Amino acid sequence: MAKRLYSLMLNDDVVRAVDYEAHRLGTNRSALIDRVLAEHFEVPTVQKMINDIFGEIDGFLSSAEGFNTFFAPDSQTFSVKSALSYKYRPTLKYELTLDNSSSDKLGDISVIYRTQSLMLLSDLRSFFKLWSNIEQSVLEQSAAEKIEYALYDNRFVRSVVLPKHKDYSAKQIAEALSEYVELLDRSLKAYLNGAEDREIVKEYADYIKKTDLTI
Repeated sequence: MAKRLYSLMLNDDVVRAVDYEAHRLGTNRSALIDRVLAEHFEVPTVQKMINDIFGEIDGFLSSAEGFNTFFAPDSQTFSVKSALSYKYRPTLKYELTLDNSSSDKLGDISVIYRTQSLMLLSDLRSFFKLWSNIEQSVLEQSAAEKIEYALYDNRFVRSVVLPKHKDYSAKQIAEALSEYVELLDRSLKAYLNGAEDREIVKEYADYIKKTDLTI
């Protein structure tokens, strides 16, 4: 949905109230006014869909053990932190970024990690390579959409594309993303604790069998 620049005459007191509320919510004046007007006139927008998805994800993951969640209204990013049972307890950050354009791609899931341990870095890279291979093998057989992967020094990135020719609610998408983050976190920690490759493969295969929406 396209956005354009418009000029509006507004009362100074209204603008001050809008700015105060925008600052409190961690957003900006334009985004807040756009959201309020869209809600008032019941206009569906991509950003409202993203807000709804993030709100549902927060409900799913904030109550899950070991996760700390954060997101700001009218943003495109949702963050989830999870601590590893490792020396100095390094923290993983799962970052969900949803696309608010008309792109076919829903967004990306990133796993961000910072550690000085060369052993941990090596283990993380090994896991993400294994994970990518497992997914490519399984999802290719299920004729799912093409998934893209990238592995950097301190970040693993995986694209998220919904199956075409079907509409999904914010709750369905949020549940699918939440289940995937929980699976990825659980599998990664199991791998670091000594789980064999075949155990990770089985974990993913079991997830595919029971999930209603493969992202």
